[in-house]
Amino acid sequence: MDQITNEQALEVIKEMIERTKRKQNYTGFYHLLWGVLISIAIVVMYILHEAQLYHLIGYSWAFFCIGGAIASVIYSKRTYEKQGSIQYPDLGISSIWIGLMIAMFFVAFVFPILKAYEWYIVYAMVSLLLGAANFSTGILLKQKMPIINGILWWIGSIFLLILENQVAFMSVFVLLLIVNNIIPGIYLCGLARKQNGK
Repeated sequence: MDQITNEQALEVIKEMIERTKRKQNYTGFYHLLWGVLISIAIVVMYILHEAQLYHLIGYSWAFFCIGGAIASVIYSKRTYEKQGSIQYPDLGISSIWIGLMIAMFFVAFVFPILKAYEWYIVYAMVSLLLGAANFSTGILLKQKMPIINGILWWIGSIFLLILENQVAFMSVFVLLLIVNNIIPGIYLCGLARKQNGK
């Protein structure tokens, strides 16, 4: 049985990481989709809150989250064949983000219902989780953009705890979504189109 040298093994690992980096361009859709959806959901929540229609806030979040999930699944199925075989770095990145989604469900919905903390703390907690996921992705793939996004989410989480005005911390969170999700999403979608020769 042939044995590969250390240099060959490193080349294989590097190639796997490079393939994963190229596949990451397809994630621009998710960044853009969720950045826009959550921004709209926050604006709608504020409107419902000001109109004292508190009972509709949960339904509005459910509408945006379910809609986003359906769009994400459809997109995943359409792009699965283009992405090729799954490599170990792909599994690592997927594990990070699946773990994030599960943690965010508990942080944003379960814990506030159980009175673990006030609802406005959710913004800071979600920012911490998004920071960890982005930073870990950047370290794994040796990419600067997700590392910077992760650091910005962490800095934002501090401001979200300091600010007391409802409009102010909602605005900060939307700004973080624009900088860390929507802008990178547009950029990655552009790279994905170039990969496809469009």
